[in-house]
Amino acid sequence: MINRPSYAELHCHSAFSFLDGASLPEDLAATAQSLGYSALALTDHNGLYGSMTFAQAAKPLGLQAITGAEVTLVDGAHLTLLAETPQGYANLCRLLTETRRRVCSPSVARMCSGRTGSSSSCSAIACEAI
Repeated sequence: MINRPSYAELHCHSAFSFLDGASLPEDLAATAQSLGYSALALTDHNGLYGSMTFAQAAKPLGLQAITGAEVTLVDGAHLTLLAETPQGYANLCRLLTETRRRVCSPSVARMCSGRTGSSSSCSAIACEAI
């Protein structure tokens, strides 16, 4: 393998992002490893659909699998969210669940408060995101 500087792609879609990604998560992991990437973030649209398969494929390759999602906001803009810690993963899962259910709950507002402005605007965005 060629000695390259450490690189991590932080925005990558798999075949689970319909019309935006074509490769299966395990193929993405293998390609990233062959290119010498130290890590890769799988950020499918509005969900964690391929994350477990991706993480399981990345582990034996020595590739750091970063879990994330690209969420669609009310205005159609996209926001890439990455989980850095187990608590971040839990927050991301809760946020995605809440947006799927289109229920504005205090838990979404608490996750967002202090990050994007007022908690009420964040929960409204999350509730109407998908």
